[in-house]
Amino acid sequence: MSETSNTPPSSTPAGWYPHPGAEGAPGSEMYWDGTTWRTDLVRQPGATDAAVPAHATVTAPSKRPWYTRKAVIIPAAVVVGLIVIGGIGSALGGGRSTSDAAPAAPVRTTEQAAATAEAEAEPALIIVPNVVGMDGASARAALEALGIRVSADGDESMPVIAQDVAEGAQIEEGATVTLTLEEKPQLTLGQQNAIRSAQSYLDFTAFSRAGLFEQLTSEYGEGFEAADAEFAIAHLEQNGLVDWNAEAAESAQSYLDFTSFSRQGLYEQLTSEYGEQFTPEQAEYALTAVGY
Repeated sequence: MSETSNTPPSSTPAGWYPHPGAEGAPGSEMYWDGTTWRTDLVRQPGATDAAVPAHATVTAPSKRPWYTRKAVIIPAAVVVGLIVIGGIGSALGGGRSTSDAAPAAPVRTTEQAAATAEAEAEPALIIVPNVVGMDGASARAALEALGIRVSADGDESMPVIAQDVAEGAQIEEGATVTLTLEEKPQLTLGQQNAIRSAQSYLDFTAFSRAGLFEQLTSEYGEGFEAADAEFAIAHLEQNGLVDWNAEAAESAQSYLDFTSFSRQGLYEQLTSEYGEQFTPEQAEYALTAVGY
Protein backbone atom coordinates (compact mmCIF):
# COMPACT_ATOMS: atom_id res chain seq x y z
CA MET A 1 0.00 0.00 0.00
CA SER A 2 1.05 3.61 -0.50
CA GLU A 3 -0.50 6.87 0.34
CA THR A 4 -1.56 9.32 -2.35
CA SER A 5 -1.82 13.05 -2.28
CA ASN A 6 -4.89 14.88 -1.08
CA THR A 7 -4.98 13.02 2.22
CA PRO A 8 -8.16 13.97 4.09
CA PRO A 9 -8.04 14.92 7.80
CA SER A 10 -7.60 12.07 10.25
CA SER A 11 -11.07 12.79 11.58
CA THR A 12 -12.68 11.77 8.27
CA PRO A 13 -14.60 8.48 8.76
CA ALA A 14 -13.74 5.38 6.73
CA GLY A 15 -15.56 5.03 3.42
CA TRP A 16 -15.48 5.43 -0.40
CA TYR A 17 -14.34 8.80 -1.71
CA PRO A 18 -13.43 10.24 -5.14
CA HIS A 19 -10.09 8.94 -6.33
CA PRO A 20 -7.52 11.38 -4.99
CA GLY A 21 -4.90 10.72 -7.61
CA ALA A 22 -4.69 12.14 -11.12
CA GLU A 23 -4.10 8.62 -12.49
CA GLY A 24 -7.56 7.53 -11.50
CA ALA A 25 -10.33 7.37 -14.16
CA PRO A 26 -12.92 10.08 -13.98
CA GLY A 27 -15.62 9.09 -11.53
CA SER A 28 -13.55 6.34 -9.89
CA GLU A 29 -13.40 6.06 -6.11
CA MET A 30 -10.81 4.90 -3.57
CA TYR A 31 -11.39 3.56 -0.09
CA TRP A 32 -10.28 5.65 2.92
CA ASP A 33 -9.87 3.42 5.96
CA GLY A 34 -9.83 6.29 8.46
CA THR A 35 -6.07 6.45 8.51
CA THR A 36 -4.81 6.16 4.91
CA TRP A 37 -5.94 5.71 1.29
CA ARG A 38 -6.21 2.06 0.18
CA THR A 39 -4.72 1.97 -3.32
CA ASP A 40 -5.69 -1.71 -3.52
CA LEU A 41 -9.35 -0.78 -3.14
CA VAL A 42 -10.42 1.26 -6.17
CA ARG A 43 -13.96 1.27 -7.59
CA GLN A 44 -14.51 2.18 -11.25
CA PRO A 45 -17.39 4.36 -12.40
CA GLY A 46 -20.70 2.52 -12.60
CA ALA A 47 -19.49 -0.47 -10.57
CA THR A 48 -21.59 -1.79 -7.75
CA ASP A 49 -20.44 -1.42 -4.15
CA ALA A 50 -17.37 -3.51 -3.71
CA ALA A 51 -17.01 -5.39 -0.53
CA VAL A 52 -14.42 -4.00 1.75
CA PRO A 53 -12.16 -6.69 3.18
CA ALA A 54 -12.36 -7.14 6.86
CA HIS A 55 -8.69 -6.41 7.21
CA ALA A 56 -9.19 -3.05 5.46
CA THR A 57 -11.11 -1.64 8.34
CA VAL A 58 -8.94 0.12 10.82
CA THR A 59 -10.30 0.21 14.30
CA ALA A 60 -9.59 3.40 16.18
CA PRO A 61 -7.48 2.73 19.16
CA SER A 62 -9.49 2.49 22.33
CA LYS A 63 -8.75 4.87 25.20
CA ARG A 64 -6.60 3.50 27.99
CA PRO A 65 -7.98 3.57 31.54
CA TRP A 66 -7.19 6.86 33.37
CA TYR A 67 -4.88 5.16 35.83
CA THR A 68 -2.73 3.69 33.03
CA ARG A 69 -2.57 7.00 31.22
CA LYS A 70 -1.64 8.82 34.38
CA ALA A 71 0.83 6.22 35.59
CA VAL A 72 3.73 8.33 34.37
CA ILE A 73 2.14 11.68 35.11
CA ILE A 74 1.51 10.92 38.81
CA PRO A 75 5.12 9.92 39.66
CA ALA A 76 6.36 12.90 37.69
CA ALA A 77 4.12 15.20 39.70
CA VAL A 78 5.45 13.67 42.91
CA VAL A 79 9.05 14.26 41.81
CA VAL A 80 8.28 17.87 40.88
CA GLY A 81 6.60 18.38 44.26
CA LEU A 82 9.62 17.04 46.09
CA ILE A 83 11.90 19.34 44.11
CA VAL A 84 9.73 22.34 44.97
CA ILE A 85 9.64 21.39 48.67
CA GLY A 86 13.39 20.91 48.65
CA GLY A 87 13.84 24.33 47.07
CA ILE A 88 11.69 25.97 49.75
CA GLY A 89 13.61 24.20 52.50
CA SER A 90 16.90 25.31 50.98
CA ALA A 91 15.67 28.91 50.80
CA LEU A 92 14.53 28.85 54.41
CA GLY A 93 17.87 27.38 55.44
CA GLY A 94 19.75 30.25 53.81
CA GLY A 95 20.88 28.08 50.93
CA ARG A 96 23.11 26.02 53.20
CA SER A 97 23.60 22.35 52.75
CA THR A 98 23.46 19.95 55.67
CA SER A 99 27.25 19.97 55.73
CA ASP A 100 27.14 23.74 56.32
CA ALA A 101 24.72 23.49 59.26
CA ALA A 102 26.00 24.39 62.71
CA PRO A 103 27.38 21.36 64.53
CA ALA A 104 25.30 19.97 67.35
CA ALA A 105 26.39 20.82 70.86
CA PRO A 106 28.62 18.10 72.34
CA VAL A 107 26.91 15.83 74.81
CA ARG A 108 28.68 15.72 78.15
CA THR A 109 28.68 12.64 80.30
CA THR A 110 27.54 12.72 83.91
CA GLU A 111 31.15 12.34 85.05
CA GLN A 112 32.27 15.30 82.91
CA ALA A 113 29.42 17.47 84.21
CA ALA A 114 30.26 16.53 87.80
CA ALA A 115 33.96 17.29 87.26
CA THR A 116 33.10 20.69 85.77
CA ALA A 117 30.76 21.53 88.65
CA GLU A 118 33.42 20.49 91.18
CA ALA A 119 36.05 22.64 89.47
CA GLU A 120 33.71 25.63 89.43
CA ALA A 121 32.89 25.15 93.10
CA GLU A 122 36.52 25.16 94.27
CA PRO A 123 37.10 28.16 96.60
CA ALA A 124 39.79 30.72 95.85
CA LEU A 125 43.15 30.34 97.56
CA ILE A 126 44.61 33.29 99.48
CA ILE A 127 48.27 33.89 100.34
CA VAL A 128 48.57 34.71 104.03
CA PRO A 129 50.53 37.91 104.81
CA ASN A 130 52.75 38.50 107.82
CA VAL A 131 50.93 40.54 110.49
CA VAL A 132 53.31 39.94 113.39
CA GLY A 133 54.27 43.25 114.98
CA MET A 134 51.05 44.98 113.94
CA ASP A 135 48.53 45.86 116.60
CA GLY A 136 45.64 43.43 116.80
CA ALA A 137 43.06 45.79 115.29
CA SER A 138 45.22 46.58 112.25
CA ALA A 139 46.09 42.90 111.75
CA ARG A 140 42.42 41.95 111.84
CA ALA A 141 41.53 44.62 109.27
CA ALA A 142 44.32 43.49 106.91
CA LEU A 143 43.35 39.81 107.04
CA GLU A 144 39.60 40.36 106.77
CA ALA A 145 40.15 42.57 103.72
CA LEU A 146 41.61 39.46 102.01
CA GLY A 147 38.64 37.27 102.98
CA ILE A 148 40.35 35.59 105.94
CA ARG A 149 38.56 35.15 109.26
CA VAL A 150 40.45 36.20 112.40
CA SER A 151 40.49 34.75 115.89
CA ALA A 152 42.27 36.74 118.58
CA ASP A 153 41.96 36.87 122.36
CA GLY A 154 43.04 39.86 124.37
CA ASP A 155 43.32 43.58 123.87
CA GLU A 156 43.63 44.27 120.13
CA SER A 157 45.46 47.50 120.87
CA MET A 158 48.40 45.26 121.76
CA PRO A 159 50.84 44.00 119.13
CA VAL A 160 50.58 40.58 117.45
CA ILE A 161 53.43 38.31 118.58
CA ALA A 162 52.46 35.16 116.59
CA GLN A 163 50.09 33.80 113.94
CA ASP A 164 49.17 30.13 113.53
CA VAL A 165 49.40 30.16 109.68
CA ALA A 166 52.83 31.11 108.38
CA GLU A 167 53.43 33.98 106.01
CA GLY A 168 53.16 32.87 102.36
CA ALA A 169 50.96 29.85 103.07
CA GLN A 170 47.85 29.41 100.90
CA ILE A 171 44.48 28.93 102.53
CA GLU A 172 40.91 28.85 101.26
CA GLU A 173 38.82 31.97 101.34
CA GLY A 174 36.90 32.09 104.61
CA ALA A 175 39.50 30.06 106.54
CA THR A 176 40.53 31.27 110.00
CA VAL A 177 43.92 32.57 111.17
CA THR A 178 44.47 32.73 114.92
CA LEU A 179 46.53 35.62 116.27
CA THR A 180 48.41 35.71 119.55
CA LEU A 181 48.50 39.18 121.10
CA GLU A 182 51.00 40.54 123.56
CA GLU A 183 49.51 40.57 126.99
CA LYS A 184 48.58 44.01 128.15
CA PRO A 185 50.69 44.93 131.16
CA GLN A 186 49.09 45.63 134.47
CA LEU A 187 49.56 49.33 135.24
CA THR A 188 50.68 50.60 138.59
CA LEU A 189 48.72 53.34 140.23
CA GLY A 190 51.53 55.80 139.44
CA GLN A 191 51.48 54.86 135.76
CA GLN A 192 47.69 55.15 135.55
CA ASN A 193 47.73 58.61 137.13
CA ALA A 194 50.63 59.80 134.97
CA ILE A 195 48.70 58.79 131.84
CA ARG A 196 45.59 60.66 132.96
CA SER A 197 47.62 63.75 133.87
CA ALA A 198 49.52 63.78 130.56
CA GLN A 199 46.30 63.50 128.58
CA SER A 200 44.74 66.31 130.60
CA TYR A 201 47.67 68.67 129.90
CA LEU A 202 47.51 67.95 126.15
CA ASP A 203 43.77 68.63 126.14
CA PHE A 204 44.41 71.99 127.81
CA THR A 205 47.29 73.36 125.69
CA ALA A 206 50.10 72.41 123.31
CA PHE A 207 53.22 70.67 124.61
CA SER A 208 56.38 69.26 123.14
CA ARG A 209 57.52 65.86 124.37
CA ALA A 210 60.29 67.37 126.46
CA GLY A 211 57.99 70.09 127.78
CA LEU A 212 55.35 67.55 128.83
CA PHE A 213 57.96 65.35 130.53
CA GLU A 214 59.20 68.31 132.56
CA GLN A 215 55.65 69.27 133.51
CA LEU A 216 54.93 65.75 134.75
CA THR A 217 58.21 65.36 136.72
CA SER A 218 58.90 68.90 137.98
CA GLU A 219 58.60 69.61 141.65
CA TYR A 220 56.68 72.68 140.54
CA GLY A 221 54.48 70.56 138.34
CA GLU A 222 53.05 67.12 138.97
CA GLY A 223 56.08 65.54 140.62
CA PHE A 224 55.69 62.07 139.06
CA GLU A 225 58.66 59.76 139.05
CA ALA A 226 60.58 59.93 135.78
CA ALA A 227 59.74 56.27 134.97
CA ASP A 228 56.02 56.87 135.38
CA ALA A 229 56.15 60.06 133.31
CA GLU A 230 58.07 58.32 130.53
CA PHE A 231 55.65 55.40 130.64
CA ALA A 232 52.69 57.77 130.31
CA ILE A 233 54.16 59.63 127.32
CA ALA A 234 55.13 56.37 125.58
CA HIS A 235 51.62 55.04 126.17
CA LEU A 236 50.13 58.09 124.43
CA GLU A 237 52.53 57.69 121.50
CA GLN A 238 51.93 53.94 121.06
CA ASN A 239 48.19 54.37 121.05
CA GLY A 240 48.16 57.31 118.65
CA LEU A 241 46.92 59.74 121.26
CA VAL A 242 49.48 62.45 120.51
CA ASP A 243 50.96 64.05 117.35
CA TRP A 244 54.02 66.21 118.16
CA ASN A 245 53.93 68.01 114.79
CA ALA A 246 50.34 69.02 115.42
CA GLU A 247 51.30 70.15 118.93
CA ALA A 248 54.09 72.35 117.48
CA ALA A 249 51.71 73.94 114.95
CA GLU A 250 49.17 74.64 117.70
CA SER A 251 51.85 76.24 119.85
CA ALA A 252 53.10 78.44 116.98
CA GLN A 253 49.60 79.67 116.23
CA SER A 254 49.05 80.41 119.92
CA TYR A 255 52.18 82.62 120.00
CA LEU A 256 51.07 84.50 116.87
CA ASP A 257 47.61 85.02 118.33
CA PHE A 258 49.23 86.57 121.39
CA THR A 259 51.83 88.78 119.69
CA SER A 260 53.85 89.29 116.52
CA PHE A 261 56.90 87.14 115.73
CA SER A 262 59.37 87.03 112.90
CA ARG A 263 59.98 83.65 111.39
CA GLN A 264 63.34 83.35 113.15
CA GLY A 265 61.95 84.64 116.44
CA LEU A 266 59.09 82.15 116.35
CA TYR A 267 61.50 79.34 115.44
CA GLU A 268 63.70 80.13 118.44
CA GLN A 269 60.69 80.33 120.74
CA LEU A 270 59.54 76.89 119.63
CA THR A 271 62.97 75.20 119.89
CA SER A 272 64.60 76.96 122.88
CA GLU A 273 65.23 74.98 126.05
CA TYR A 274 63.71 77.97 127.79
CA GLY A 275 60.76 77.95 125.46
CA GLU A 276 58.69 75.06 124.09
CA GLN A 277 61.58 72.59 123.39
CA PHE A 278 60.18 71.20 120.12
CA THR A 279 62.67 69.52 117.79
CA PRO A 280 63.92 71.54 114.78
CA GLU A 281 61.88 69.33 112.45
CA GLN A 282 58.73 69.88 114.48
CA ALA A 283 59.35 73.64 114.57
CA GLU A 284 59.81 73.80 110.75
CA TYR A 285 56.57 71.88 110.30
CA ALA A 286 54.82 74.39 112.58
CA LEU A 287 56.20 77.41 110.72
CA THR A 288 54.98 76.02 107.41
CA ALA A 289 51.60 75.24 108.95
CA VAL A 290 51.08 78.88 110.09
CA GLY A 291 52.22 80.33 106.75
CA TYR A 292 55.94 81.08 107.32
